[in-house]
Amino acid sequence: MTLNQFLQDETIDTTEEINTNILKIRGKTLVFGNVIYQIHNIASIGLVSNITTHTKPMPKLYIALPIIGIFLFFIASEVTRILGCLIIVLAIWLIKRHNASKTTIDGKYGMTIYTNAGTKKIFRSRSEEFVKKVILTLYSVMNSDELKAITFNFETLDVSTDNSIKIGTNIGSSVISGHVVGDVASQV
Repeated sequence: MTLNQFLQDETIDTTEEINTNILKIRGKTLVFGNVIYQIHNIASIGLVSNITTHTKPMPKLYIALPIIGIFLFFIASEVTRILGCLIIVLAIWLIKRHNASKTTIDGKYGMTIYTNAGTKKIFRSRSEEFVKKVILTLYSVMNSDELKAITFNFETLDVSTDNSIKIGTNIGSSVISGHVVGDVASQV
């Protein structure tokens, strides 16, 4: 057998765009939708920007109006001359307004997650700063032994952290959180 028989001729695109608003970090897992990834299975994280520019064509009416206005301007009647001037002014205003707003820019940003299995997941957002915040937070979780509970909302661009106290075993006394004035005793 030769090496060419083992290699595939076609490359398989394993890119998947994730349509979820919520991304959660729970301990050492990454949760989105019904999918749970262990964070140590993430090979790399990256920022993707997909900025597209759309140019609207000028309507043919905007070009025809000045021509009609010029024809009306050269007719001997005074009413048609005034109407021709008004149409020319209207056409100039429409053309200037169109040129001011003919290009629109759609900016979409995303976070790519490459897994050790070779798959690529893309999470889309409208804010580049929010995606950078998610990437930096995920980076700090990947490089820390501390277990965290963080929720990212891609719709509202919100990051929330769960700082609740969890007790693993029964310690035989009451747990008091907050400020205590005086003595606290579990048994008298």
